Amino acid sequence: MTSEEPTESEALAVWCARLPGLREQARRTGVGERLDRDVARVQEGGSAVRAVHKWVRDGDPEAVRVWSGRDLLGLVGFPGATRTTPVGAGTYVCPRERCDRTAGRDAQGHVPVCHAFGAAMRPTA
Repeated sequence: MTSEEPTESEALAVWCARLPGLREQARRTGVGERLDRDVARVQEGGSAVRAVHKWVRDGDPEAVRVWSGRDLLGLVGFPGATRTTPVGAGTYVCPRERCDRTAGRDAQGHVPVCHAFGAAMRPTA
């Protein structure tokens, strides 16, 4: 773990990307209601940094995804000023403009989803 704390935007991007897996894990382990409360807190403006620290474990292989090449928390590259995925046609961004997560359509052509807010991501101009 690095000493650098993620920004809310960076933590929200991780929260969004990891939420489907976290929900499945919480369901299997009987803590789904606790996760649902934290999801609601984040949706209402609560700290995504706190939620990530609470729910995303260091060393989790599913968490490995690089948006910017900058490692943080020992498990994820977060969005930053330098993007590895160019923004443009076929790129989607946070529908609430609260995080820097970008994504493209999946292999079946589906629009990516913002799991943090339960909405389709917004296409870039």
